[in-house]
Amino acid sequence: MMVESQANPARMQNVEGFPWGDNNPTVGERIVVALVLAVTAAALNYFRAAEKGGMSDFTPLWYGARILLHGQNPYLLIGPGRLIETPTPLVYPAPAFVSVIPLTFLNFHVAGAVFVFLSTALLAWGITVDGWHRLPIFPSVAFLTSAQLGQWSILMTAALFIPAIALVAVAKPQASLPIIGSTSSRRTVIAAVVGGLILVATSFLLLPDWPREWLKLIGSTDYFTPPILRFGGVLVALVLIRWRRQEAWLIFIAACMPQTWYPYNGLLLLAVAATYREACVLSLFSSASWMAVYLFVPGEMRSEQTRATWSAVLLATSYLPAVIIVLRRPNRGPSPWFLGMVQEITLSSHAKS
Repeated sequence: MMVESQANPARMQNVEGFPWGDNNPTVGERIVVALVLAVTAAALNYFRAAEKGGMSDFTPLWYGARILLHGQNPYLLIGPGRLIETPTPLVYPAPAFVSVIPLTFLNFHVAGAVFVFLSTALLAWGITVDGWHRLPIFPSVAFLTSAQLGQWSILMTAALFIPAIALVAVAKPQASLPIIGSTSSRRTVIAAVVGGLILVATSFLLLPDWPREWLKLIGSTDYFTPPILRFGGVLVALVLIRWRRQEAWLIFIAACMPQTWYPYNGLLLLAVAATYREACVLSLFSSASWMAVYLFVPGEMRSEQTRATWSAVLLATSYLPAVIIVLRRPNRGPSPWFLGMVQEITLSSHAKS
């Protein structure tokens, strides 16, 4: 996983092979696959949103950006019972609105589909840099729900492979912090810092008191709970037995982030697959589990009142399988950047003494 950070002089091959071809895609093939997947994902988003008047999870961001540009406060105008009605409060930080300003010249329905198109194209381009073997991520329920709803999880997962995407990391901190905290690429960290400074500074220029408004809304919600604090969540910490591996830290930090129980929060975890077999196992297991829930659990039980139960499903079908896969690997490999810094400081202090 996280190919952008690996020393890769001869282009790594999938050790388990790939059932179609030699698993060594050309640039042209990667572009074609990325475009096909991006168009498909954008269509899923567009037609699903059309059933709701063009609204998706991206829509509040679009409105927030437009409102900021008009010198008003989106936190006061968007949400349940407000001028722009949404089912939940506006819990995005203001830099998220700033980051989507380039899409505000489009209709919000089209803008959501374009956002999904760009996110999917980048993810498909990134995960195929060393082969086709991670493609089973795309037919997963985690990806499909992300595409349909217009979620940031697709773009944030792409940042595992393309450091420049970290420029917008501050827009979705609970999804980007696991990536920034686990990467071995200093380019990713630098991009996150530079992009964060630009977006935060711009957001303060447009809405100086946004942190107060945002934190007040965050404090009024009760459905963002870190998976590690849910029943059985402490088992995720076992992944740190492989503490030298960056994907171990990715899983652990992700489990410590406040989040909802929805399947798209498991997309990032599918990226820990290093082989076609692992990608299939993670994708099929998580998807089959979610489909079984929706097929066999009565609708009245699938409500926010049972979110603790659904969080347990996310833990059991996404987090723990990823933990098991990482525990099967040796405790060596690309390490997070902060471990490298600790090692450099330690060696420097020893040299001085």
